Amino acid sequence: MDGQILLKIFSALAAIVSVWLDFRPKEKRYNADPSIASADASERHAWRYCRWGFRIVQIIIGVCLLWMVIKFILT
Repeated sequence: MDGQILLKIFSALAAIVSVWLDFRPKEKRYNADPSIASADASERHAWRYCRWGFRIVQIIIGVCLLWMVIKFILT
């Protein structure tokens, strides 16, 4: 019985850390050289749909895992 409570506490802490890591602000890196900075910006612009798709899949999987953890904690 104590092992299951400990597992539920651990899963709750893991869920909190996971949510915090997903929604913390990201540090932006800027290059001092303007030609490299513009090339980086155009490359980010070219890959924006791929990044959006990856982020949407990541959010859906995260919500699903969070739902499973909540169900486990409440049972």
